[in-house]
Amino acid sequence: MKIFMYHNIDIPPKEAKLKSLYVKPNKFETQLKVLKKLGYNFVKTEDLENYPKKSILLTFDDGFKDFYDNAFPIIKKYNANAIVFVPAGLVGTFNQWDYEKLNVRKKLMNWEEIKTIYKEGIEIGSHTLTHPFLTKIPKEMAKTEIQDSKKILEDMLSTEITCFCYPYGDYNETIRDLVIEAGYKYAFTTKEGSLEQSDNFYEIKRVMISGFYSLPKVLWKTII
Repeated sequence: MKIFMYHNIDIPPKEAKLKSLYVKPNKFETQLKVLKKLGYNFVKTEDLENYPKKSILLTFDDGFKDFYDNAFPIIKKYNANAIVFVPAGLVGTFNQWDYEKLNVRKKLMNWEEIKTIYKEGIEIGSHTLTHPFLTKIPKEMAKTEIQDSKKILEDMLSTEITCFCYPYGDYNETIRDLVIEAGYKYAFTTKEGSLEQSDNFYEIKRVMISGFYSLPKVLWKTII
């Protein structure tokens, strides 16, 4: 099973650095359309331990507003599923963690938008409070980022938050254990690979889908 990792579903601004993080909406729609025709199932995280053949989990990091504007309608159109990892302390603001590095401010969804997509079947996971490098801050601060983000999301959505995503893919055994201790069931990395190649459910590997990938390359990434 492959877990696809996306960030922005949008046309990259001219001034933006790391344009690979942007998948244009028409390319995203083509990917879903073709994969569905090929018989792939777009599953939920509850299927991770018992999934049908030809399964893909769509994951979106950071909770950008372009998910609400561009990705969400396409996902609904193809009756697919997805999970969005939200930095709970920055909801309704922008990418404060890297806007200077990327030379662009990207809007994040607000609570009303997050609640709307959740009610429509999109899963929500935690991406900490403020998107820090968890291994580079004191352990107690990391614990707060991991635990409090879960509590905020659960309070706002009135549901259990079972999934966590390591910002920047930055973690070690200590951070992983804090995630387990906080009560999450699954945690996602940025390491390349399939679910079967992952060491455990707290170090789940994913496949980064670059905005520069052609459709044949996305299909190749799906089957290798």
